[in-house]
Amino acid sequence: MAAPVPVVSVIVAARDMERFIGATLRSLSRQSLADLEAVIVDDGSTDRTAAIVRAHLARDGRMRLIRGKAAGVSAARNRGLSESRGDMVLFVDADDLLAPDALARLVARLKAGDAPAVLGGVARMAEDGTRIDGPDNRALVPAADHLTGLLRKNFVVNGGALLIRRAAIAAAGGYDPDLGFGEDWEFWCRLAAQGDFALLEGAPVLSYRQRAQGANVIRRGGAFARRLACIEAVRANPVLRARLGRQLGRHLRARRIDIFWTGVRAEFEHGSRARALLRGLGGLVVYPDSLLHPRLALRFVSSLRA
Repeated sequence: MAAPVPVVSVIVAARDMERFIGATLRSLSRQSLADLEAVIVDDGSTDRTAAIVRAHLARDGRMRLIRGKAAGVSAARNRGLSESRGDMVLFVDADDLLAPDALARLVARLKAGDAPAVLGGVARMAEDGTRIDGPDNRALVPAADHLTGLLRKNFVVNGGALLIRRAAIAAAGGYDPDLGFGEDWEFWCRLAAQGDFALLEGAPVLSYRQRAQGANVIRRGGAFARRLACIEAVRANPVLRARLGRQLGRHLRARRIDIFWTGVRAEFEHGSRARALLRGLGGLVVYPDSLLHPRLALRFVSSLRA
């Protein structure tokens, strides 16, 4: 007899995460919603990641480990998706933590309507786990037309706070393995094209670890005018082009500006403040229309104070 299908599948892609993955898996085992499966995809780790996962498997039979050659986070997530069975899916990074009631709250909210996904709150934490104060990501979500809002600003922040219907993933297609940066945002835009997300009120469901050596911090790089493959993929999307026409280009210009200033902020927080200042001054020359986005400037200054 086939095993019953779990309510939710949690996909964890990991590469060389021995320092953090144990805490992440403990946060999954402690979920108040018991009817789950966790599929951990080891994307070519060379450290003790797999050994740590196996130790957790021995204590929690709801977890499975899949190992493979390094293929990138998008390919790892897609493989985990293909190996999972739940009607609802959550993609959690291997260094982040779910609140104990996260899945129970997210599942209940998604079941209450017909949205393609439900978004919860994200709390930031430093590499050592210390809480970092910052704005609530849900405050950035527009009252309607989430697609347009997401095209301009990544209000999801982290996929560990977005519970998605498997049917919506099938309609959108999985992660694009050719994208090395912004692959999650590009995927979420395809999801948002199916309809607005539901929002989960209350305490954050995810603690998102911001590390100086994190992939997004490294890949932003602070470059000024380079073409970003994730933005070009969205620009070329036929569904979005047909729906938005010329407005799509204007939205993506705003997104490009937002990515640049977020990179400057990351440099300020994790790198050289002097270099961040120089890049910021250069950004005012390359992106003079930044001055037309007062809310962006306010968020930027507030984040530096935090």
